[in-house]
Amino acid sequence: MNTIYIDRSAIIHNLKMLQKLQPQATLFPVVKSNAYGHWLKQMVKILDKIDLPYIVVDSFPEYAIVKKYSKKNILLLGETLPENYRFFDPKKVTFCVYNLKTLEKLGRWGKSLKVHIFVNTGMYREWANIHTLSDYIQLLQKYPNIQVEWILSHFHSADDVGIQSMDIQVEAFKKAYYTFLDAWFTPIYRYIANSAGVLKMDDDFFNAARPGISMYGYNPLHPDDEFYDKGKNLKPAMRITTRVVALQEVRAGQWVSYEYKWLAPDATTIAVVPFGYAEWLAISMSNTITLSWKGKKIQQVWRVTMNLTCVDVANYSVSLGDELEVVSNKVNAHNSIYALAKAANTIPYEILVKLDPKIRREVV
Repeated sequence: MNTIYIDRSAIIHNLKMLQKLQPQATLFPVVKSNAYGHWLKQMVKILDKIDLPYIVVDSFPEYAIVKKYSKKNILLLGETLPENYRFFDPKKVTFCVYNLKTLEKLGRWGKSLKVHIFVNTGMYREWANIHTLSDYIQLLQKYPNIQVEWILSHFHSADDVGIQSMDIQVEAFKKAYYTFLDAWFTPIYRYIANSAGVLKMDDDFFNAARPGISMYGYNPLHPDDEFYDKGKNLKPAMRITTRVVALQEVRAGQWVSYEYKWLAPDATTIAVVPFGYAEWLAISMSNTITLSWKGKKIQQVWRVTMNLTCVDVANYSVSLGDELEVVSNKVNAHNSIYALAKAANTIPYEILVKLDPKIRREVV
């Protein structure tokens, strides 16, 4: 009944566009959280046919899927428990390192492997603090089986209007990077840019970037941001549809759904679709969102429930089994991801990653 359509050509288009914005940088696409709701398995198959050296994941389960369906190397962005590193193939994966205990564990493992040192430049979430880098360097010198392939960090506010905080973080990053160079390490890659950073940055010092939400066609910047237009040609890759499973004739003054709180002002027809908060529509969206039928806007009414949602179709000849569009892949549509995120008082990231993984995905 419910289908998520993923546009392969939109993914490829977005990557090409992002590469033009950062021509000096190697792109490392992020597929964490079920590829931002887009279906990890199929995204891996799409990316496997593109010239990219790494695919970026956050956890072991994601690593296992990428390893099964792709020949590419894998970057594990998230940490894992020290005893779990033995389950990874060191020839296939590169680890991000945030703390000394992890680095010690990897060194004692004795395998030849590559790491990225995740430097804190102001995020204060995952980090190797700049004032402790000498401790990391000492451990790395102790364990020559570990190759420092990358130095990386993470912007904390790149999607905010203005770039002052970005400049501060960039300077902190460069200081950390040269600390490793002074100790005779030669990292191949240096990167800090996420999707917002890719749109905003203009610094040839960085030779890699990790696009996440922008690869899927969503602009992370606010329309008031001076750099917003750099992402205006991104193409959302996702479109979601559902089917009408029931049509109910409702009298004027009759309630619909729970708690007697929505009374039909006039006689109308209610279409019921099998898409509720279990699939992803939040209760907070109730009475604020619109779906689409043959290009026409139709209003959702009363409360979004667990597996069902009602829409008012009094003015349209909707039939049982008709397709309704829940999410459009058009940026300015009334039912775009941006519009739905606003209705839920959240951001597109949360909307995307909360999509029920059991909904059927289809690549077109």
